[in-house]
Amino acid sequence: MLRSVFRIAASLALLAALAAPAAAVFGGKPVGAGEIVAKSVAAVLDQAPGGTHLCTAVALGPRLMLTAAHCTDGGASAIRVIFATSLTDVPAERLRSVTAIARAGRTPEAKGSFAYNNPDDLALIVLDAPAPAGTVLATLTDGDGTGAVHIAGYGATSDLRQAGFGKSQLGFDRTLRAATTTLVEKGPALLADQSGGAGMCTGDSGGPAFTLRGKSMTLAGILIGVSSPRAVNDYCRGSAHFVSIARWRAWIAATAEKLGQPL
Repeated sequence: MLRSVFRIAASLALLAALAAPAAAVFGGKPVGAGEIVAKSVAAVLDQAPGGTHLCTAVALGPRLMLTAAHCTDGGASAIRVIFATSLTDVPAERLRSVTAIARAGRTPEAKGSFAYNNPDDLALIVLDAPAPAGTVLATLTDGDGTGAVHIAGYGATSDLRQAGFGKSQLGFDRTLRAATTTLVEKGPALLADQSGGAGMCTGDSGGPAFTLRGKSMTLAGILIGVSSPRAVNDYCRGSAHFVSIARWRAWIAATAEKLGQPL
């Protein structure tokens, strides 16, 4: 069966008919600024040579964020990190620049994978200044990451497009949303079935999947991309692929230490 597959770090410019931006959340609800989810994630604006892309990152330290590696294609000087639940009229004190990036290396387990399901697609980024006061730092899962999780991201609530020049994306209002889903193992990565009406869609690669333990965030995975049968009208109602944090936990800790940002 032909499948429609996307690595979802997307241009904020007009989208072509089959171009897909980074995944966000559908079937969920907007996140309030006071909620723990909002305090643990930020948007990543990557002004790469090929176009400006919107992604999400998760706070692991005062100056340390984790995101999908393909969300850092423009390099440190091209990236801005935005701590806000809405990406409209963001005050300057909620913006950060990036001073360093460390991307995970290619592993043998990634052989045969594509951009939308590359299990090695993660990177650490260092901010030029600490995250805003009140930011809640996520911790790394001590399990395999499978089971019920919360997901969060900015962007579209649907891949459906309206007719006209550029076939404009519907439901793309750059608002942080959250929903729940379930992760299962799929080789070296994690997979979520999104056919039930909630999941990741266009607007935010690197979006987190996490469990909530009291007032702490435990990170199970970050979004790589989405795939679905081409016959599906809205491709977001397919499967979402996540980097497994359990698989990369040791690398994240060791690399954070090398960057001078120990967990």
